[in-house]
Amino acid sequence: MNDNASRTGEPPQAHHGWTIMLISAGIGLIACCLLIPQSDENALMAYECQKLKLDLEHLDKQVAVNQEFISRLGRDPALMERLAQRQMKFIRSGTRVLELDERMLPGEESPFSLVSIAPPPRLPPPELRSGRMAELCRDPKVRLYTIGTGMMLIACGLVLGATSRKEQVEAAQSQEQLPLRAAA
Repeated sequence: MNDNASRTGEPPQAHHGWTIMLISAGIGLIACCLLIPQSDENALMAYECQKLKLDLEHLDKQVAVNQEFISRLGRDPALMERLAQRQMKFIRSGTRVLELDERMLPGEESPFSLVSIAPPPRLPPPELRSGRMAELCRDPKVRLYTIGTGMMLIACGLVLGATSRKEQVEAAQSQEQLPLRAAA
């Protein structure tokens, strides 16, 4: 069959369908092993960034509340007196302490409890990609084997799709000789 192809001047027919599929599968495996862990890392970094932004907003609110409290403390003598009585556990004559049914935790008698604000809401944990391929790409040992499999697929695709040097030389020689036969 190759003799007929070389006599008519047509290039030898080769089927490279497996080559393209093997090389594509190998490149896809290697790409997954590189991109999925990086995507997970990016998602975790975005989560940390969002968490830090919420913490910063909380601290900014706390600073604003503290500044307001300090400015009120400098202007309001009644507030200063109440804080001093609270700190020294001193009760002015003619007044008494209002008894409440609530139990105070240690440290709640501090004036800092007057300016504390609620902590920021907790963020839900980041959602990472799921699936069998993602699991293969997250484990470093399995990822190494998966990359090796991808490289093997690429190598198989290159080897199976290659024509031997001897066949290429014969095809080139037959094409060069064709015009000479036509001229004779």
